[in-house]
Amino acid sequence: MQTTDYALRAQKDTDHDFLAQLYASTRTPELASFGWDAQATASFLHQQFELQSRHYAQQFPDGEFWIIERNCEAVGRLCLYWGNTTVQLIDIALLPEHRGAGLGTALLQELLVRADARSHAVELHVEAHNRAQHLYQRLGFSIRDNKGVYLQMRRPAQYDPRPSAPSAKARLSETGQVLPDNEYKYSLATDLP
Repeated sequence: MQTTDYALRAQKDTDHDFLAQLYASTRTPELASFGWDAQATASFLHQQFELQSRHYAQQFPDGEFWIIERNCEAVGRLCLYWGNTTVQLIDIALLPEHRGAGLGTALLQELLVRADARSHAVELHVEAHNRAQHLYQRLGFSIRDNKGVYLQMRRPAQYDPRPSAPSAKARLSETGQVLPDNEYKYSLATDLP
């Protein structure tokens, strides 16, 4: 799959409704078995999304929160926190119609290249029943801890002799101007910022 028609941009306050829709798309199949009516399901999903958003903001105030776009339309999110020796993959999610086509794998592979360039391990949490854990294992992650509902997974730092990619502030736009971090769009054909 070619990922050159996808880009990352910094998450904005105006993305709230999209992020709520994206969150709901990841939980709706699970909730279908509860037998709730549409209003109860929507209310629960809204509450859970708001809790998740507050948790991410509090736990990762210096995190990177990206919107994944295809043809300038939001199709997913990628949230990262870079520590001194580890990058935490906080969240990665795609709308249902963009799942299973290789984009998630491409994003993860680019993250691993970026982490290797910084000699960082990569950690994440995944629900024990989520089939994405098999993808993570293929990419070199192993289960570090079983926390019941969630598995903590880690991929050790790999040595990469290449210098790390420049920061967003150091990158130039097509016009040669430095763009603020929140306005820069990153092509997935290059390293993640």
